[in-house]
Amino acid sequence: MHYTSWDRTDTDAPALLAEAGPTVIARFTTDTAAVDGKVWGLSFDKEKGAKATLPDGRVLDAPGNFGRDKTFRVSLGEGFFTLLNESSTNWVIEDETGEKIAQFSGGGNGVRKAILEFEGETDLPIEAVAGLSWLARLVLESRLGRSSLVLIGTLAAMSVVAVLAFIF
Repeated sequence: MHYTSWDRTDTDAPALLAEAGPTVIARFTTDTAAVDGKVWGLSFDKEKGAKATLPDGRVLDAPGNFGRDKTFRVSLGEGFFTLLNESSTNWVIEDETGEKIAQFSGGGNGVRKAILEFEGETDLPIEAVAGLSWLARLVLESRLGRSSLVLIGTLAAMSVVAVLAFIF
């Protein structure tokens, strides 16, 4: 598979798709995920990080402030990944050797589809693919709230200036 995307038809349990579907890799709710027939426990706090507990006891852990941090060191069992904000809404994921393995972006419809594109055909285990795709979606959604707030503030300030210009 070259990439993953999200089907948000069921907003309570969005499906993670292999490429554009129809193959469903996983289904995520707020506190659980069904990945490859196994149920994960999920927890997410925008300011503290994300954690998924897999049935075999391994933990996917991504500590940090998802609304502000530009780098996340992610552990999955004994392995590590790094999510790096390259510029604005563009992110890359590196493996523990520092090699780029994937990328994602919030540009265009990036937040809606939250596409995680791998460097060629990926040989990562399904747990890593699902976990990194979930984290990419969380990063993009967390940033969207901040961007919207800045946009609303800017529009409000411009409205005040326009009204004052009209009055005077």
